[in-house]
Amino acid sequence: MQISEPVGRQIEILSRDDLDKIHGATMEVLRRHGIKVLEPRALELFDHAGADVDRKTRMVRIPESLIKETLRKAPSEFKMYGRDPRYELDYSGNKVHFGVAGFAVRVQDLEGEVRPGKLADVGNIARIADYLENIHHILLTVTPFDIPDELYHLYCIEADWRNSIKTTDGFTWTAKKAQETIDMAAILRGSYEEVMKKPPLLGFMNPVSPLQLSKELTEGALVYAKYRQPVIYAPEGLAGATAPSTLAGLLTQQNAEVLAGIMVSQLANPGTPVLYGTVSAVMDMKVGTAAMGGPEVGLINMATAQLGRYYYLPTRGTGGVTDSKLVDAQAGAETAMSMLLAAMSGMNFIYEACGGLDGTLTFSYEKLVIDDEIAGMVSRILRGIDVSEETLAVDEICRYGSTNYLGSPHTSKTFRKEHYLPTLFDRRYWETWLKAGGRDIALEARRKANWILKEHKVEPIEKSVQAEIDGYIKKITREWLDSTSIASSVSG
Repeated sequence: MQISEPVGRQIEILSRDDLDKIHGATMEVLRRHGIKVLEPRALELFDHAGADVDRKTRMVRIPESLIKETLRKAPSEFKMYGRDPRYELDYSGNKVHFGVAGFAVRVQDLEGEVRPGKLADVGNIARIADYLENIHHILLTVTPFDIPDELYHLYCIEADWRNSIKTTDGFTWTAKKAQETIDMAAILRGSYEEVMKKPPLLGFMNPVSPLQLSKELTEGALVYAKYRQPVIYAPEGLAGATAPSTLAGLLTQQNAEVLAGIMVSQLANPGTPVLYGTVSAVMDMKVGTAAMGGPEVGLINMATAQLGRYYYLPTRGTGGVTDSKLVDAQAGAETAMSMLLAAMSGMNFIYEACGGLDGTLTFSYEKLVIDDEIAGMVSRILRGIDVSEETLAVDEICRYGSTNYLGSPHTSKTFRKEHYLPTLFDRRYWETWLKAGGRDIALEARRKANWILKEHKVEPIEKSVQAEIDGYIKKITREWLDSTSIASSVSG
């Protein structure tokens, strides 16, 4: 199945000397201070590999030679496969992929109401994203408050699979939940071997800034390493709060956190696919919040893409984010700026590109559709300008230069490739737009989202496979209900 994967232009903000300095500073941080590792097996892996492990403080100090030796085992590229394994994403070179926003706690729905997320929203968003051409990957988009915390990972992944053939997130919070998602994937694929051959789940491991690897996410990353499912390592450092206020200092600390995390995967199972990533931003010192829509996010993403290439690793960034609470001019400006900078840096995966408001705490149906259009425009920019004998069009200029090119066969042959043709943004004259209803972009996006939900049909999962997945979820749900009832009776 052919997937349109735009290729980044690799605009670089750091010199080779800058990269060498950040690397050198990172090596000094990991050698002198180290990183706190809260998961016992990961401590054992570092100890066995030759790092300096203090079991009392759980601090791990790592020599540069061990870091370099371990990082060489990580693949420089890999592929992921959708629920339909014909859907393939290639994480190599400068190929860029766009994902929807994830883990929102609120939803701006298609009536305009902002409310807590529900499981139905997860399925609806997946169905819309399945239809939208410029969205490649579907996250665990919304935290559903109508499903217990201990179970929503299963219900959300099933909802994504049922409503889309595209690649999806997995879940790596604790070993138990990570294993349950792997078990579901084995049902989907037919075996654990097929899960490893054609990975359907993307895990995440956010190091805790400053300089810690949490117990729960490290547990999950180790499970995913066992089954060779790709894992993102992306800290959420805040310059001035949980990281140095200078961007170079933040990049140094972030680099230490990412490299130490990637080492866990490679020490557990060499060759496990990983993404070198960032979710970092600056702290807005006036209001005390993360400035996810600030220009510094773009700079951090550009530098992170370079650092990933420095270590020959695929990269993950954050673009399309906004601090706006509404689908308004601020949302459009911040979204477009951060998405374009991340894409033009050659970032392989722009994780939260589409649909997020309020620093991704709110998921907007309308903005999802709008951001797909922005991603399409960004993709056109990434293609650049093709200069060839055909595109230079000397014969056309000489033939039509004193008239116009509307009737030219050359125009009809080339304009669809050369020109971006919006599916949502309105370019009509005022009078024509007014006669068509005069809808603003948010209302038009709402209309399109409703149309997709009504008309878009997703290829269903094979009935026997769907039944087995449903049975597995029911089994885990019963076990959880039994354990909570036992716990209640004991406490009572």
